Amino acid sequence: MRFGHLGSATWFLLALTLASCAGTRREAPSPTAAPPASEASGQAAPADDEARVLTPPGLRLDARARPTRQTVTLELDPRQEAFRGTTDVELSLPEATRELWLHAEELSVEDAVLVLGGGGRVRVSALPLGDLLALVSEQPVGPGTVTLRVEYTGRAPTQENSGIFREEEDGRWYAMTQFEPLYARRAFPCFDEPSFKIPWQLTLRVRAEDGAFSNSPVEAEERGTDGWKTVRFQPTPPLPSYLVAFAVGPFEVVDAGTAGRNHVPVRMVVPHGRAAEATWAARVTPPLLERMEAWFGTPYPYSKLDVLALAGAQGGAMEHPGLITFGAQAMLGPVEGDSVWRQRYFAETQAHELAHQWFGNLVTMAWWDDLWLNESFADWLAYKVVTQWKPEWRWDVRRVEARGHAMEEDRLVNARSIRQPIESPGDINSAFDGITYGKGAAVLAMFESWVGPDAFQQGVRHYLEAHARGTATTADFFRALSAATGRDVAPAFSTFLDQPGVPRVAMELQCPAGAPPRLALEQRRYLPLGSPGMKDGDGSRPWQVPVCVRYGAGGKEGRACTVLTGASGTLVLEEAKGCPDWLHPNADGRGYYHALLRGDGLERLSRRGGKGLSVPERRVLMDDAQALVASGDLDVAQALTLTTRLLRPEDPDLVEGAVGVVGSVRDEFVPDTLQPHRARFVRSLFGGLARRLGFVSRPGESEDLRMLRPLLVWMVADVGQDPALRTQARQLALRWLEDRSTLPLDAAHAVLGTAGASGDAALHQRLREALRTASQGRERELIYTALGAFREPTLARASLELLLAPDVDAREALPILFGQLYGPTTRAGAFDFLREHFQLLLQRLPRDTAAWLLNTGGAFCDAGDRQRVAGFFAPHAARIEGGERVLAQALERVDLCIAQREALRPGLERFLGRY
Repeated sequence: MRFGHLGSATWFLLALTLASCAGTRREAPSPTAAPPASEASGQAAPADDEARVLTPPGLRLDARARPTRQTVTLELDPRQEAFRGTTDVELSLPEATRELWLHAEELSVEDAVLVLGGGGRVRVSALPLGDLLALVSEQPVGPGTVTLRVEYTGRAPTQENSGIFREEEDGRWYAMTQFEPLYARRAFPCFDEPSFKIPWQLTLRVRAEDGAFSNSPVEAEERGTDGWKTVRFQPTPPLPSYLVAFAVGPFEVVDAGTAGRNHVPVRMVVPHGRAAEATWAARVTPPLLERMEAWFGTPYPYSKLDVLALAGAQGGAMEHPGLITFGAQAMLGPVEGDSVWRQRYFAETQAHELAHQWFGNLVTMAWWDDLWLNESFADWLAYKVVTQWKPEWRWDVRRVEARGHAMEEDRLVNARSIRQPIESPGDINSAFDGITYGKGAAVLAMFESWVGPDAFQQGVRHYLEAHARGTATTADFFRALSAATGRDVAPAFSTFLDQPGVPRVAMELQCPAGAPPRLALEQRRYLPLGSPGMKDGDGSRPWQVPVCVRYGAGGKEGRACTVLTGASGTLVLEEAKGCPDWLHPNADGRGYYHALLRGDGLERLSRRGGKGLSVPERRVLMDDAQALVASGDLDVAQALTLTTRLLRPEDPDLVEGAVGVVGSVRDEFVPDTLQPHRARFVRSLFGGLARRLGFVSRPGESEDLRMLRPLLVWMVADVGQDPALRTQARQLALRWLEDRSTLPLDAAHAVLGTAGASGDAALHQRLREALRTASQGRERELIYTALGAFREPTLARASLELLLAPDVDAREALPILFGQLYGPTTRAGAFDFLREHFQLLLQRLPRDTAAWLLNTGGAFCDAGDRQRVAGFFAPHAARIEGGERVLAQALERVDLCIAQREALRPGLERFLGRY
């Protein structure tokens, strides 16, 4: 699974899709209580000795009764909420039993029976208990093989993003699925855990005019005389329930040819009328699949590859074998004026989903605590493969960016571990975060560099070969990698998997007479100012940190590596010819640690302006400088000076990195008296390039500049308060409102966001009028983003009210709320709106949005606001799965902001006072 991306492709898509990670707690009725007649499948409750107390399983089902295969038949009309289903679950019973437990949620069982091997049938009573289904038979059955048949009904709601859900697009209805992690149980009774990996066969009875798609090819299709048809799909290879998928509706199919060693057919499946928008997806998917096959050394393990664009306001992507799904906004692009950001991030996300065909699909984690074996590996390999495929995209820089985002999340004392113990369903939902994805990928890149890429690849191949079509654990991966590399990787690797936090590695260069130069190393957990760990001690164990440095000495460059296993250590630069002139503390930006160069090491790099360093190495220095300012180890003036010296205006990736560092100085850190000085600093550093670029690209301009433009020009117009760019943004926004073809997608994001930030009532009214007639999702996305940027209080409130309007899809309007919560001048009003309408918003948003809304409290930077956030959200957090951790992280972010605001102001006064 992949969530959205930050950047000019609108950060709020990440917020929207992450909402699918947060589950609400559902109280199960007492297992001793008889279910209501309407929920007891029309059967009498067990009598006499059957009326005993049932003992529900804990977090996991009893593995003694194991499914061996399952068939599902569904009658599904996307125009209707209700659906009917029948499922046959073949079970292996090791002993005689009268009590079975499966997962089932929001399903009404109409009949249940056990079919014995000889054809006999045993009556079964079905008792729903929360998201579990207890099945009690009239007499003991087993040991041996039996088949459980259940007939049931369920519901496919709208404005949801899990289970079976429905969307209307241009007056046409579609039904689609998203079962990861815990939602297959909303479609059919099943063993909804990854360790139960079995073949599935799906049959869909649908209207004759609708298309039907699933994991495997169609085996047979029969049309009836009643306007319906029955589509039976081929049995799948063994799959866990969360990877089963299907979609029904008036989709169109775009043939993308064949790909890979087995000439697998590749198709793009899109909502009606949108075939032309799938051109980019059809172009890049086959070569990416072939690149994956080459790296793994084995063919794509499934018989077809459909890539389906979900209709409506859906986001993210999901790796179902044979039927990868994407939110349409990510997968489909306009025929003219498409976004370079969208195209490149679709390619990278598609690489992530294709990597899953081996990591997660061919070999599945045995339990959710090893989710990193899916998501970390898919992220890591996606960056690697895209970098090899399109080196001109410099996707290794994106890898460093993702590492930096993960470190920001990992700095919290309340951060998760990559391999976090699973103690509740909320822990499963919480595992889909930047730690599992970004940190996991960065740690894999570090250890790949440590053991060597060839040996690492061999270890992965051994791991997949040994566990193909089955499940595996971290211990299984460690065994395969250790065998391939000839060293026990588990101790070092585990220090990064099993505890949270980022190591801070301090380095001091020593050049003793008559001996090789060396680095004195020290490690401790990185903690920013204001962290609870700064006062109480965090209790972290030392990491076993692979440390690699690059240096220049005597006109020659060198490289040296070690593994820092204790609180301190030494790295001898054996090959150095004299004391180094410069030293980079993280060669190639592969290490997952913040480096603190003691003495004049950082000043030497700064004076050289980064000469001889790669772009990823420069970006790592910028990330470390930003982090060390937050921890009090570096003065903010030093960090901003270093950034300006590492910057090369002709390199878009370095400009983007510098914008990130400057942008990390929040408005709250800068006193009102210094705001004009900061604006002049931003204009002096970036203004010339921003004004040359403007908002609209020119013929022959590089794609890299097109990607940089939205971020850079917005920065100068908004933070730099550039009047010319603000005027240009308003003019272009008004032209776009008259004619959508006047701006490409990348430029439109920057233009409308900038225009909205300084917009007046007339522009606000024009945007609202445009919203009423906007038929395309991407147009509405742009308009909602602009409406969320307005800062005048009355207009900001009017924008928020749209979230409650009956003719507005609240999911699409979420950028208004998020945009205002993260704007200093609109934050308080947006939070008041959220408090006033919290329950109503939960009703209008997908059911699993609640925990993400708790996270918004972390945007504040004031003790009084912290108290308001804690007071309002604490009761809700107690009732939401994973809510306590989310709220604790949000409040910790507020504490960090308060501490840094006070600590940074003296340095900012010295630095900005020059401008």
